[in-house]
Amino acid sequence: MFLYPALSIGFLFVAVPLLVHLINMLRHRRQRWAAMDFLLASYRKQRKWIILRQLLLWLARTAVAALLVAMLCGWVTGGRLLGALGGRTTHHVVILDDSYSMADTSSGSPAYRRALASLCSLTEQLAGNQGQHQLTVLRSSRAALVLRGGAAAGDAAADLSVQTITGDGRLIDRVMATEASPMSVDIVPALQLGSELVSNTPADATVVYVISDFRRRDWQSPERIGEILEALDSDKVELRCIDAAANPAANLGVTRLAPLPDVWVSDVPVVIETAIKNYGSTPVTNVNLAARVIRYGTAAATPDPTRQFSGAVEPLPAIVIDRLEPGEEVVRQFQVHLVEPGTHAVEVTLPDDAVSTDNTRVCSLPLTAAQRVLVVDADPEQSGAYYVASVLNPGSQVTTGAIPEIRPPSFLRGATLEDLRPYRAIYLIDPQDVTQNTATALSQYVQEGGGLALILGDNAQPTRLNDVLLGEQRNLLPGALGRKSELPPGGAETGDIVLGKTHPLNEPFQPLGNPVFGRVAIAQSWQLDTEDRRFTLDNPPRTVLERRDGLPLVVQHTLGRGQVVTVLAGLSGKQTNWRGDPTFVIFMLRANAFLWSGVTVPTSRSVAAPIELTLSADRYVRTVQVLSAVDQPPRVPVEMQAEQTEAGWKLRLDPADAAISGEADVATLLTPGITEVWLSRLDGQTEVRPMASAVLPGEGDLSRVDRNQLQRELAPLRLEFFSIEDVLQQSTAAGGSGTTLILLALLATLLAVEQALAYWASYHPPRGGGAL
Repeated sequence: MFLYPALSIGFLFVAVPLLVHLINMLRHRRQRWAAMDFLLASYRKQRKWIILRQLLLWLARTAVAALLVAMLCGWVTGGRLLGALGGRTTHHVVILDDSYSMADTSSGSPAYRRALASLCSLTEQLAGNQGQHQLTVLRSSRAALVLRGGAAAGDAAADLSVQTITGDGRLIDRVMATEASPMSVDIVPALQLGSELVSNTPADATVVYVISDFRRRDWQSPERIGEILEALDSDKVELRCIDAAANPAANLGVTRLAPLPDVWVSDVPVVIETAIKNYGSTPVTNVNLAARVIRYGTAAATPDPTRQFSGAVEPLPAIVIDRLEPGEEVVRQFQVHLVEPGTHAVEVTLPDDAVSTDNTRVCSLPLTAAQRVLVVDADPEQSGAYYVASVLNPGSQVTTGAIPEIRPPSFLRGATLEDLRPYRAIYLIDPQDVTQNTATALSQYVQEGGGLALILGDNAQPTRLNDVLLGEQRNLLPGALGRKSELPPGGAETGDIVLGKTHPLNEPFQPLGNPVFGRVAIAQSWQLDTEDRRFTLDNPPRTVLERRDGLPLVVQHTLGRGQVVTVLAGLSGKQTNWRGDPTFVIFMLRANAFLWSGVTVPTSRSVAAPIELTLSADRYVRTVQVLSAVDQPPRVPVEMQAEQTEAGWKLRLDPADAAISGEADVATLLTPGITEVWLSRLDGQTEVRPMASAVLPGEGDLSRVDRNQLQRELAPLRLEFFSIEDVLQQSTAAGGSGTTLILLALLATLLAVEQALAYWASYHPPRGGGAL
C-alpha cells in the first residue's frame, strides 16, 4: 500500500497527541477550595460535551499526523499499487501530424517543433511516474506511405513501437530529429495503424494522443476519423487531442507551375503558367514572384554535388502581383526561350511567410528539336496541303517547331506503323480511299500517342470511310459520317461559326467570342451520326466549333494516348472560306500543339509519387547516378542499378518502398525540387534527366477547425483538448498524481477543522468582560 514501507514506522508519531494529553492529565493537582464546588457542579453538568470536544480535537490531530506520515511513505491506491509493483502497464500511442502545414511559424516557431516539445515533455513526465509505461509514435506521413506500399502492420510504420519508457532521454532522439514532411496527408492512415497496434498490444490502460494543428480542411468531414475513434473509445482507452498550432498568420502559396500544352521545341518560346493563392484572411499587395530557369544540356556535362543544380541557373524577369484578396487565386504567364534541346527546369519563388514549404515550385521543360509532321492531300492540286504547310512552316525567321512533309496518297497505301512513328502528327486532307492496312496502322499510331487531323472535303466517300475508319473498332472518326448539309443563308452579324463548350482548341477565341468568326462563311459541311453501332468510344467526342445552326464543324476525340481532330469541311474553298481567315492560322497552330500532346511527358510529380524511368538497353548502361533534391547543397550522389525488363532498363525510386524497407532516406526522397538522374550511354557520354517534384496545394490553408463544433459532430465520443502549454505544465501519466492531490486537499481540510475544534474546546472570556 506504500511505495516506501520503511518510512511507515513514522505512524508511531500518531500516538504523540495522546501522550501529550495523558501527560497533561498527570500534571493536575487536587486542592480543596470552596469556590470549586460550584465549578465541579458545572463540570459534572457539561462533562459529556467537554469530553466530546476533546475527543474530536484529539482525533483531528491524530488524523493530521497520520496523513503527514502517509504522504511521506508514498501511499498509493489499488491501481497505482499494481503499477508500483510492476503489475500495471499503460500504453501511450502518439499520432503525430507531420503534414507540411505543421511547418507553420505563426507562433514564432514551427508548429511541428512545438509538437515535438510536447512529446518530449510527455516522455519525461512518464519516465518519472510509477508503473510501466510503453510508448508508440506514429507520424502521419510515414503511415500514409506504408499503407500505400501495401503494408498494413502498425509496427512497420511506427518510429517507436511499444517501447518501454525509461529515464534514458535517447528513446525519442530519432523522432526529435525529424522535420515536418512536404506531404499533404491527414491523420486517418496513422489512426488506422494506431488502432491496429492498440488492439494487438496487451495493456491495463491505453492513452491515445492526437498531436495536430487541427486545420479545417482536414476535419471538415470528420466521419472517417470518427469511425476509427469510435473503435478506440472504450473504458480502457483515453483520447486526448493536443493542439500544436496558433492563430494563423498571412500565407501565400504557389499552387501550379507548368508549361502550357504546345510543341515544346527548342528555339520556340514556351509559355509557362503559374498560379498563386492567398490563403490568409487579409489582402496582400505588391507580391514579388521571382523566377529562374535551370539550363541543362551542354551547360551540365557532369554532376556537381556541391551545387543545388548541376545546370546553369539564369534569372528571369520578376512577376509582380499588385493585389491578392483573401482566398483569391491569380494566374500569371511568362515565356521561356531556350535554343538548346534537352530537359531543362523552371522555378518560381515567393517571399517567406508563415509556411515556406509551398513558396517554391519547380517544373521540368522537355524541349526537342524540330519535329516532322506528315501532310497527305488527296486533291491533285493539293491546295489544302499548301495552306496547312504554310501555317506550320511560314518560313523566314518564324519557327513553329514543325517540319511539314507533303506526300501523295500513294504513300499511305503501303505505310506501316514503323513508317508513321517518326511523324509527330499526321494531317489527312480530303481522304477518299483508305486501305484496311493503312487504317489499322493509323489507329495503332494514334493509340501510342500520335496525333491525327482529318479534314473532310468534297471528295470524301462516307460509306467507304465509315467501313474502314470505324470498322474493327479502329475509331478514327468521332462518329459515322453522314450526308452533306447545306447551311441556309443568314448570320451576318456573328458569322457562320460559333464556339462550342470551352476546350483547349477554342481557348484562344473564348475572350473574343463568336464575332471573331464574323467573316467566315460556310456553304455546306458533313454531318455525323454518333449512334452508329460501329462507334464504340469510351469517352464521348467533344464539339470544338459549331455551325450557327448547331451542327458540329470541328470535333475532337481521344483514342488511347493520342488525339484525333476532325474538321467536317474541306479547304478547297467550295465548302467554306475559312482557310483565308486569320482565325484559321490560330486554330491550326493550336491544333498542332494539341495533337502533339499525346506523347508529352509529365513536367512534375507529387513529392510522394515514385520516380520511374525506362531506358533503352541498346543505348544506355544499367548503372545510374541519382542526385536527390535538397534545400541547401551539398548533395549526396547515390549509385543505383536499374532492373532489367522486356522494355529495357527500368529505374524506380518509391518513397513508399523506402519507408517499408528502410533502405533509403525517406526524407531525402520526399524533398521537393529537382532530382537529377545521370545516365551513361554506351558511347561513353553522360546524359542528365532532371525530374521535378512539388508539394500538393491546399496545406497552405491555415484556417482552424472550431473545437466545439468538432466535439458536437463526433459526439458521443469523449475528446479532451489540450494546448501545448497544458502539456508542458501538467502530468499526463495514467493515474498521475491524483492521490497526492486528494491527500493534500484532505490535509488542508483537517488542519482547518483542527483549528476550529481547538478554538471550540478552549475557554474564551466574553469581550469587554472583567474579572470578578
